[in-house]
Amino acid sequence: MRKMRTGWMALGMVLLIAIAGAGQCGVEVEPNDAMDVADYMGELPGSSCFEGQIEVVGDVDYFYFTLTSARWVTIETITSEDTEIALIDAFGTILSQNDDFAVDVVSSYINTFLQPGEYYIAVFEHGNDNVIYNYTLSVVADLCIYEVEDNDTVSLADYLGDLPGDLCGYGTIGIVGDIDFYYFTVAAAQWVVIETITNEDTEISLFDNVGSLIARNDDIAIDVYSSYISVFLNPGTYAVAVFEHGNDNVIYDYTLSVSGHACTFEIEPNDDSVLADALGTLPGSLCASGAIDVVGDLDYYSFDLVSPAFVQIYTTTTGDSEIALFDAMGNTLAVNDDVAAGDYSSWIGQDLAPGTYYVAVREFGSDGLIDAYTLNLDAQ
Repeated sequence: MRKMRTGWMALGMVLLIAIAGAGQCGVEVEPNDAMDVADYMGELPGSSCFEGQIEVVGDVDYFYFTLTSARWVTIETITSEDTEIALIDAFGTILSQNDDFAVDVVSSYINTFLQPGEYYIAVFEHGNDNVIYNYTLSVVADLCIYEVEDNDTVSLADYLGDLPGDLCGYGTIGIVGDIDFYYFTVAAAQWVVIETITNEDTEISLFDNVGSLIARNDDIAIDVYSSYISVFLNPGTYAVAVFEHGNDNVIYDYTLSVSGHACTFEIEPNDDSVLADALGTLPGSLCASGAIDVVGDLDYYSFDLVSPAFVQIYTTTTGDSEIALFDAMGNTLAVNDDVAAGDYSSWIGQDLAPGTYYVAVREFGSDGLIDAYTLNLDAQ
């Protein structure tokens, strides 16, 4: 169920005026008085804006944009003159039309849910009996999708998008016992973080493409009602269910976030710091997939930290790993064997200054093998 966010809308108009004033919008190119000569606004989700004029009585300015995934789209003019706008599909059918945003507000406004496709906007002077010296046309499609009911089964799940990347959806549990399903695809093996952002008591479940439960979580921490799952996923299609914990109340508003980052694969030889595999830059999240397939092998990785941060470095494996952290001069900063009793993965957490660092991974004791491990680095 969708809820209007009027406060955000007003703020958006203020920000758009600032952007337009800074000259960051496109400028219409005449002739653009028909669909086949419309000015291109770009690809959405995201935002775009154009500045234009109705210089001749009866003129119409056409613009078009491409929407790559289903979204709520807001189209508006910012002007002190009396515009009217129409939203048109690729076949020329008028989907929506608006003159005035509100009483005594002569700007025009359309807010509608659109499927992927190509869409056109016509801007003209209301009544076609005057000119308009200046207007700004704004088109905004949320980067997050809005849930579309009915989505209470896997077969009716709302599509979030593809990973790696960052996906999100807005939703509500408007009826006691309601469940909202979403699905996403994973293109390459990666760590995926799924969480809800809300002050209400969500619970989430993750399923594979045959409906088997992979993970489930109620609260991320004590007295924090948001839900959180972090899991390594292979390529495929996955579904997430969001519901109220206990199924005995409603949830007025939540944001579902799904983020995935593909891991680097180690490249041998990488058994000293000079041959280290470069992971990338932090803050953020990085990961690498590797193996200790020769007794005594060492795998080195490097990363760059651009601002001071608490950095967590850990392995995910069924083998007995050991990791060490070094600075750019080769000084040992930290070493860890086991996260805890019975857990042979390794973990280091350290406050670090900006610079280049190295991580070494080996089998503890250097007398065995590790078929596979994932090295994870996280700094926020």
